[in-house]
Amino acid sequence: MRRGHFAARRRTSRASLAPPIPESETRPGGAIEGDRKLFISAALALGLVAIQVVTITFAPWELVVRAVLPLTIAGVPLALWPHRRHLGIWVMFVGLGANILAMVANGGLMPIERATIVQAAGEEKAARYDAGSWIAHSKDVLVKPGQGVLVPLGDSLVVPIGSNGFVASPGDAVVAAGLLLLLGEAAYGWLLVTRRPVDTSAAERVLALRIRRVRPPGAQGGASTPQ
Repeated sequence: MRRGHFAARRRTSRASLAPPIPESETRPGGAIEGDRKLFISAALALGLVAIQVVTITFAPWELVVRAVLPLTIAGVPLALWPHRRHLGIWVMFVGLGANILAMVANGGLMPIERATIVQAAGEEKAARYDAGSWIAHSKDVLVKPGQGVLVPLGDSLVVPIGSNGFVASPGDAVVAAGLLLLLGEAAYGWLLVTRRPVDTSAAERVLALRIRRVRPPGAQGGASTPQ
């Protein structure tokens, strides 16, 4: 009887020394849950962008726009920070950082030159704005040629759309590239998860390990039958 008791104790000791099984193995949907959290963070970031759009469209005072734009842009990296392990997130951080630098250096607004407005909207519309003033219902401040700070990081790119176009900054282009890279990472991760066979035995291994830990001396395979 004592020999069986010692054998049971040795098995219990080996079971207690076994490394814990990671939670990701016991939850086959762990990777999918991580993607869901990423999408939630992305939704928060898009919500901050929506606040920017509403502020630009409806704010009656320039000071409100100058205050809200840098704050909301700075909030996007905070929303995405838990997912910084993705390369696309860091690319987006670079673009957002460039935009924040340009805005802060110009009092909370993005610098733009008259030549860029002419290219995007034409001479007639460009002539409506005074140099050094906020362009109403936009995130831009019109700077004089040769003036302004970090103007190359401002709205200096024109994306043609029909006979006109819309303006963007180099930081916007980097953010778009990071977003595409992030979507590619998410699609690749989803493909790996869907093709990987689900390990349904993980939970069974955990249950068996717990049973071995609590199995009393003299259980099956443990104690010898007294003669």
